[in-house]
Amino acid sequence: MEKSLFEVAGWSEEDCILSLGCGAAWWEIKQMAENAAGEMLLLDPNKDVLNWPDVEEGLSYFENHYQTRVATPIHIIHAEASAIPLAAATVDQVWLLNSLHEMDDLEAILAEIDRVLKLDGCVIMEEILTGGIHDGCGKRLFKLNELIELFRGVDMRVDFQSSKDHEADYVKFVR
Repeated sequence: MEKSLFEVAGWSEEDCILSLGCGAAWWEIKQMAENAAGEMLLLDPNKDVLNWPDVEEGLSYFENHYQTRVATPIHIIHAEASAIPLAAATVDQVWLLNSLHEMDDLEAILAEIDRVLKLDGCVIMEEILTGGIHDGCGKRLFKLNELIELFRGVDMRVDFQSSKDHEADYVKFVR
């Protein structure tokens, strides 16, 4: 049975969400238009991809589409996921939406996720779990057992896994 991101993640209007490798943040903005959070932190090192004009374009599109104002404060952070410029235990959820397979230095990234995530927080992933090559970026995709092993290294386990659609899966990791 297919699930929505909100059904998997279930964030509240008080939660601070950090999306790593978010690109232009189109998907994150859509989620905030549908279900507000306390704060949305968008992190991507590429200033040409993640920038205020593109975020504002996304906000305008989804506010017009849903006929509502996106109330969630949105912040842009230009940094590598292996060096997140946030204090420890400051985010409720970390999102990796079709992005972890594109990143390098996975051990450092997972250590940073572990550091910034609150004790009762979670990691929400959307990935194509075939182990094949991603058509868009040409990088190797994960298999579920590989993700489980990666997150085991920071004492996290799978809490939930479900199909997103005919191609991708959602995986929720908790401590």
